[in-house]
Amino acid sequence: MGRGVVADFGLSELFSGLCHTDTLDPFPVWRDGAISPCFNQLVLGALAHSVVAVFSACYLSALHKITRHKLEHSGPHIVPTSLTILSFCITQMQPPPVLSPVGERSYTSMSVNDADSSLLIPESSYQDTGEVVAEDGSSFISHLMYLWLNPLLRRGRRGELEKPCNVYLLPRRLRTSAVRPVEEVGLLKVLHKAFGLRYYLLGVLKLAGNMLSFAGPLLLSSLVQYMKEEGAPISQGAWCATGLFFSTFFSALIRNIFAFEVSKVSLSARAALISAIYGKALRVSGGSLAARFTLGEVVNFMSTDTDHVINFFNSFHEVWSLPFQFSIALYLLYLQVGVAFLGGLGVALLLVPLIKVLASKIMENNKHMLTHKDSRVRLMTEVLFGIRVIKFYNWEAYFAQKIADCRRQELSHLKAIKYLDAVCVYTWGSLPIVISIITFVTYVLLGNELTAAKVFTALALVGMLIVPLNSFPWVVNGTLEAKVSLDRIQLFLKLPNQDLDAYFSHGRCDTIVMSQAWKSWGLPSYHSKDVVFFFLVRQGSLVVVVGKVGCGKSSLLAAITGELNRRGGDVYVQGREDGFGLAAQEPWIQHATVRDNILFGKDYNSSFYQAVVEACALTDDLNILPNGDRTEVGENGVTLSGGQKARLALARAVYMEKDIFLLDDPLAAVDSDVAHHLMERCIMGILRSKTRILCTHRIEFVDKADVVILMDNGTIIKTGSELWPYESSLSRGEQKAVGGLAWKVYHTYWRAVGGALAVSILLSLLLMQASKNVSDWWLSHWISNLRNNGSAQSVLMPAYSSPHLLLFSPGGLMYPVNIMETTAFANMSSEVKFYLTVYGSIAGANTVFTAFRAFLFAFGGIRAASVVHNRLLDTVLKATVTFFDTTPLGRILNRFSSDLYSVDDTLPFFLNILLTNIFGLLGMLVVMSYGLPWFLVALLPLGLLYHRTQHFYRHTSRDLKRLCSLTLSPVYSHFSETLSGLGTIRASSSASRFEEENERRLEQNQRCLFLSNAAMQWLDIRLQMIGVVVVTGISVIAVFQHQFKSIDPGLVGLSLSYALSSTGLLSGLIFNFTQTEMQLVSVERTEEYSTTLPTEPQHSNPQVPTSWPEQGWVEFRGAVLSYREGLPNALDGVSLVVRPGEKVGVVGRTGSGKSTLFLALFRMVELNQGQILLDGVDTSQVGLAQLRSKLAIIPQDPFLFSGTVRENLDPCGHHPDSRLLEALEHCHLSPVINRIGGLGAEVGEQGKSLSLGQRQLLCLARALLTEANILCIDEATASVDQKTDKLLQQTIREKFQDKTVLTIAHRISTIMDSDRVLVMHSGKVVEFDTPADLCQRDDSIFCKLVGGRGE
Repeated sequence: MGRGVVADFGLSELFSGLCHTDTLDPFPVWRDGAISPCFNQLVLGALAHSVVAVFSACYLSALHKITRHKLEHSGPHIVPTSLTILSFCITQMQPPPVLSPVGERSYTSMSVNDADSSLLIPESSYQDTGEVVAEDGSSFISHLMYLWLNPLLRRGRRGELEKPCNVYLLPRRLRTSAVRPVEEVGLLKVLHKAFGLRYYLLGVLKLAGNMLSFAGPLLLSSLVQYMKEEGAPISQGAWCATGLFFSTFFSALIRNIFAFEVSKVSLSARAALISAIYGKALRVSGGSLAARFTLGEVVNFMSTDTDHVINFFNSFHEVWSLPFQFSIALYLLYLQVGVAFLGGLGVALLLVPLIKVLASKIMENNKHMLTHKDSRVRLMTEVLFGIRVIKFYNWEAYFAQKIADCRRQELSHLKAIKYLDAVCVYTWGSLPIVISIITFVTYVLLGNELTAAKVFTALALVGMLIVPLNSFPWVVNGTLEAKVSLDRIQLFLKLPNQDLDAYFSHGRCDTIVMSQAWKSWGLPSYHSKDVVFFFLVRQGSLVVVVGKVGCGKSSLLAAITGELNRRGGDVYVQGREDGFGLAAQEPWIQHATVRDNILFGKDYNSSFYQAVVEACALTDDLNILPNGDRTEVGENGVTLSGGQKARLALARAVYMEKDIFLLDDPLAAVDSDVAHHLMERCIMGILRSKTRILCTHRIEFVDKADVVILMDNGTIIKTGSELWPYESSLSRGEQKAVGGLAWKVYHTYWRAVGGALAVSILLSLLLMQASKNVSDWWLSHWISNLRNNGSAQSVLMPAYSSPHLLLFSPGGLMYPVNIMETTAFANMSSEVKFYLTVYGSIAGANTVFTAFRAFLFAFGGIRAASVVHNRLLDTVLKATVTFFDTTPLGRILNRFSSDLYSVDDTLPFFLNILLTNIFGLLGMLVVMSYGLPWFLVALLPLGLLYHRTQHFYRHTSRDLKRLCSLTLSPVYSHFSETLSGLGTIRASSSASRFEEENERRLEQNQRCLFLSNAAMQWLDIRLQMIGVVVVTGISVIAVFQHQFKSIDPGLVGLSLSYALSSTGLLSGLIFNFTQTEMQLVSVERTEEYSTTLPTEPQHSNPQVPTSWPEQGWVEFRGAVLSYREGLPNALDGVSLVVRPGEKVGVVGRTGSGKSTLFLALFRMVELNQGQILLDGVDTSQVGLAQLRSKLAIIPQDPFLFSGTVRENLDPCGHHPDSRLLEALEHCHLSPVINRIGGLGAEVGEQGKSLSLGQRQLLCLARALLTEANILCIDEATASVDQKTDKLLQQTIREKFQDKTVLTIAHRISTIMDSDRVLVMHSGKVVEFDTPADLCQRDDSIFCKLVGGRGE
């Protein structure tokens, strides 16, 4: 039976099983208009390997024979072929153990499908390129010519690369998970250990490529020499042409492999660096991080600094390669012109000190520019964080000026860099001609004769000499930039980590024990806060911590989680490894859905989830959200009210199911009945069996505590069960632009540079290139005349026809000359003078045009950078609040950091090279067509092929660049979000999950980057091949024309010396064109914001008197407002009148529309219908600046920016210091401000050196300084203890006695003495009367609130 089954199983079954095909057609060759995958892999894939194997075996066995033959007998392709095979071997090397793939299975070279590592993929697997692993499993030929990329390029041409998931997966060894982040040791050593061996071996390819590049000029010399010899055998020319073909072919191949492999190593290093920086941020000690770096700086480490370090991977091999190329070129030049080369070399060497000075100046300016860029990005981050408050206070102009000042300083250094670069460009641009002139003049003066072979070989060698000289400053600059950035990252990685094992003590039985623990935040000396704690917490108890503002309550919780520096004493926390459920005082909300925020990475448990939502009083809020708990909340929860954010953060903490919960004033931002609900149903309900430490100012809940802790000035002054002493004393995803860059993007940049200036730049480029081509043609003309004159002179002086009599003869004058000879020599000498004078004049003009082009371009680039930034900033600051609510901060910041960096630096750099390449290519085509008219026959098909190739490539390249930008924003925004919520992430032991999320986002970006690099090399190899065809074609045409005696060796030499540079020029042209297009995407992105953002109306109304509103009369008439289309109305037909000087309290549960009243009053969001009148004037008819400058507000979220106390109180400098000090005194802040250093003291990033309550008091002091007749207070004292709150209410009553005051409050006591109380519910006015009248009514909502406040 068994044998029968085996017998039935034939070849057809075997093939159908392997190929996943029908047994009737088991091995299809052609399917659906293409070669079937099965045939492709089994036959064609194996064929390439078989050929290589046979070839290698033959090659190795015959190697010792081949080496005995001369190059002309064996052909010039043997060594390059072996190098190509060697290069393939190097590229296939596995990464060293330091970066070994994690849990990687062994796989065959044919394995393509990542999911199952199957050898053959069913046809359906090719339908989605997102399923295919890039490069892995492709054949040798496919590797060399990037054939594995063709399906992706075809898909890109069809416009189907819309999402990151459409691109290939990364090869296994480049996966982010396969790269271990570097440890906190010397960064350079780790990079060396991880990537060194494979990277250094690539130097072999670099060396081979360099050696082959010198074969061109030598073969050119042989070919021109052959042209001069009439009757020379055609085989000699054929060997020269063949040699040119093989040398250019293999040189192109090896250079291409080298570039791609270096890009792979740098990609792995980038993953390692970004992962290391992210991992370090999660582990670094909180105090040391805050003391040394700001959020903007740390984000810059991941973006700009990492880019600088990675760019060094491209520079390193150039550091040794350029001097090597220079030396070889000099030696070959010496062989051509003897010691005459020293003249040109002397000029080049004189420039070395200049290079050094320029490099150091560029480096110094670059360092300063980065510092100012950090400052600008940091300031911009703060502005975007506090944009609502800035608009409330009408401070846009002040901050625009402040950012403009930072930008001006940044641009002053950029200007210095660009002008120094222009000096470099001018120097290197004019150097080839200067060196050529000096070399040839010296050669002639030494009594030698110029020949076509010598001139054009020397010209080609001078061109090769210039490449290392030209590149070296950039390489040095890139190396120095990398060094600065490496040091900056190293400084960050050397910060001390949180050492929780050393921080916490061991072996106690209580849940939390602290004894004489001295803590410090580790901030600068005048901000440092030492706190002393001594207490013990039993398991399952409720500890309530109370104390006035700034007494150290939040510090106590930070001490428990390990965020402070312990200087002594003991801290013991049972089960701390499991983490804490932390609800921070400033709720940290992720840019995700409500459900994702609550789950925080845990699995969804329906019953427990519903219990948590109900316990945290979120049920009603979720019902009114458009998509319930699937509604996406903005970054930092900007689309939620303060109370909703607090309860969402509390729900997240509760859902974590930890044993210890640290709750930092979650009851502050909610009204009285919600606070009771949270206390009863959440803290005393769902968490009743847990250990809870609650910091609060609501002393009505103190009686529920097992232990009460009273704090003052960083010290626990009392613990017990009572506290009498204290009592008595959303958004859409970012859209990727599709299709080609619109012409308006080019037009935008043209306008930014300035039309007249742009035309001047193009004109100077044209003249520069024309003068260079004319100077080369003049040399050719000179040599042709020299030959003719030489033959004429032979006829004139038969008796003295010896070549020794010529000035150009190698032997010089050997015989006495007669008068006739002297006259002839004098005539010849004057002719030489004429040729030299014309040549020198053309060269001089060329240097002038080069100088014009260099400096005009630098000026144009700086001007464009300034214009683009100013337009972007102006529009963003004028954008509506809705835009900021629905757009992640990282996305806007990306425009101001990465995109602006492109516009400032990268775009001008590539555009400069591109324009030079375009004019260079045009000049080359003109000269070659003039020298060899037959070349025009080949030009048309080559031109069509060139156009088609680059057109095919550009679609995909452009989309990949856009996807790179699109996938980069989530990496940065996730990093910014992580830094903001570091306390919550670490306290909940979620760091590893966040690292995985960073890895996932980084992998998406790396996929797009890798394929962008691969596409570039796909194009490069094809363009290089076109260049090979051009060189071979010209040499073949020249050989054939020589046989028909119809050729001028001078013109052949000129054409071929141009053709040799054609490969570099062709690939350089499209590479720089694509790079320029890629960088212009940044202009497109900034232009998108500059022109399409919804902006606030900027008109003003001259009829409104400056004293308006004098009375303070506020009237709402049928006001209806919704934040966005599709969302429910936040105000639903509100009509009310507030009389002049009236004090109105506003109450209602969270989300009832209280804060929206203020937003509508300030026109932060425009009404859908209805009116708001101030003193009878419709606010919609008044200019926004006029309106907001006449109103005062103390917002719900206290906003402070980096700067002094003085700047935060009065940014525009309207008030004297005495007035500022008086305002601080009234707000009971004087002792705190004096302690940190007075009005000139720095408040830290976002006011971090002050507690939340102190920040709210500072915002109140701002309001006291305004002269407005209408004041809006939005829960301004929610984070203030009740004693301070009473004092503040007294201050507000006295200072705003005659003003209209609207107060939103959650503490009923705050508004009990109001003239009237407004009760809001679901966007409607439900009650509006005096507190006394409302308390008389049994059905009054306000009456129930008063009854339930527990006071």
